[in-house]
Amino acid sequence: MSSQIPPTYRGLQVSSASSPPQITTIPTPPLTPSTVLIRPLITNLVSYISTIFGHNNSRGYSYPTPLVPGAAAIGRVLASASDLPALEPGQLVFIDPVLRSHDGSGVSVLHALNGASSETGRAMMEGEWRHGSFGEIVRVPGENVHVLDEERLLSSSSAPHHRLGYRMADLGYLASLLVAYAGLRDIDIRPGEVVLVAPATGSFGGAAVHVALAMGADVVAMGRNGGVLAELEGVAQRSYPGSRLRTVRMTGGAEGDAAAISDAARELGARHGRVDAYFDISPPDAGGSPHIRAGVLSLRPGGRVSLMGGVSGDVGFPYFEIMRRGLTLRGTFMYKPGQIDEVIRLVESGKLKLGREKAGVECVGVHELGEWEEAFRRAGEEGRMGRFVLLAPNGRGAL
Repeated sequence: MSSQIPPTYRGLQVSSASSPPQITTIPTPPLTPSTVLIRPLITNLVSYISTIFGHNNSRGYSYPTPLVPGAAAIGRVLASASDLPALEPGQLVFIDPVLRSHDGSGVSVLHALNGASSETGRAMMEGEWRHGSFGEIVRVPGENVHVLDEERLLSSSSAPHHRLGYRMADLGYLASLLVAYAGLRDIDIRPGEVVLVAPATGSFGGAAVHVALAMGADVVAMGRNGGVLAELEGVAQRSYPGSRLRTVRMTGGAEGDAAAISDAARELGARHGRVDAYFDISPPDAGGSPHIRAGVLSLRPGGRVSLMGGVSGDVGFPYFEIMRRGLTLRGTFMYKPGQIDEVIRLVESGKLKLGREKAGVECVGVHELGEWEEAFRRAGEEGRMGRFVLLAPNGRGAL
């Protein structure tokens, strides 16, 4: 199906990681089979966005230039190819930024963000998927478009028990929840299990605490920031009544951390003070941190580890203990398409919560394209557990 498609659109274009992005007018890409044109309403900004598209790309992401960057987004369908009749103009949708190859290589890239380090990745990022959601229009594969129940999520006009009354900006938290859900789902978290989340005070770690509680697990949340840990305790009490959460401050030593985890797990009723699963989403510079060893040592026999962090270089795991206890280590990159729909259903059911009032999570800024410098700065300074910043490519008036 189609509607009137403008010949051009504005996008925030990056020509080099050593020069600032510029707002540029770009030709609108044509609709090709199995593709969709979307008008992004809000698109996510990771806290380290400035180190990817500035500071000489100190994160070492692999992308072609020039390009309009991209990320997970919420938007409205502008037009869809004729082989996608269920996608109609105006529908509110979630845009999955993970582009998956179909050549048998198993390569996945992040749309207009990272992944052009292999032959397949370069072909995907330099071809028809070059430009992402930091523009007024984006073309994506139909398989990356997931329809949202707008009336259920946003409407305040229907019967109270049929609506959730979120703001558009609240939906920006879906991206963080999805990442956390995938890691927990991949190690088969079950109600009543005790899950360690460490570190738990960052954007994705905090989201993992939300998801684990919503899945019915008991949680040990570990981190360095005592203030943020206290916020998590408040979230658990207010947002997930009946849930059980214990917080642990990192001690700086593996033995101390393991002992603190054991004490917290014992308070939650874990046998012998051992947790069932450990969700790790450590940052790049955390390879030498003792909390990783402590997390592994805290597991019961048959326990599971989900590795979703961005640690650069090798990490020293306690090989003998992993072997002796029969532990499972599972790496997860982003999420599977089916997991997106599972999270959307959890949110639309009200079991997994969004927003400041219901989840203690809030968007601290929605910025238009012309305000990108302020948006990048605020994402870096204010983006953390329960706080995020969004870019509004079509302006705040479109929300």
